[in-house]
Amino acid sequence: MRYLYWFFVLLTVFLRRILFIFVFVAIPFRKYLRNAVYNWHIQNDVKLKRLFERTPTPVDGGYSLKGWHTKDVGFIKKRNVSNIEYYLILPLWLVLDDDCNEDTYDATYNKTIVKKERLDWLPASLTKKLETAYLKSLDCKIKGNAFDLGDRRSECPLFEFWSTLLWSIRNPAYNFNYKFNQLTNPDLAFKFVFFNRIFGWELEPTDNTYSWECGKEIKWYMYPLI
Repeated sequence: MRYLYWFFVLLTVFLRRILFIFVFVAIPFRKYLRNAVYNWHIQNDVKLKRLFERTPTPVDGGYSLKGWHTKDVGFIKKRNVSNIEYYLILPLWLVLDDDCNEDTYDATYNKTIVKKERLDWLPASLTKKLETAYLKSLDCKIKGNAFDLGDRRSECPLFEFWSTLLWSIRNPAYNFNYKFNQLTNPDLAFKFVFFNRIFGWELEPTDNTYSWECGKEIKWYMYPLI
């Protein structure tokens, strides 16, 4: 069974690169998906790294979140979520990116393209659309990603087709990464080396979690003999 689990993890590293094609199906339901997933993890005390880093704290009607990248206090409206509901909606939630600051795209990324710091080969017409999306984000009074804000992220929903498409290609199925590629359970962690490359989890001592490495090269250093 353990070897089947290892195979599953390796397979998902490559599959999530194509999962982003479902992002436009999931986007209209993102508020519902996030609320349900967060509530299930909290009520079952199943750690979700980026969510629990925000320290969900019971308040009237739900949970408050201490944001990392925003001055606004996040909030998750409390409701009971069954296991059946959770596992049915999980595939759609996995393709979302709860770490981008405009919910469906990241305006800072747009800005780097507009300034020709990356993707400078894009046509001027498309770059103009990205610039418009960036300027639109400046009018949004609430700042922060969904991990910071929870349900409050939807108070200022932003969707621009080209911005969302480019961001989804850059960060494909990013919630997949937080769910499966960052572990809080050491019993599930494994690591092996193949042709000087690491496959498996490496411990992050700062928070006792494990980050997935798939093909990371081991750097060997020669130390002078004393």
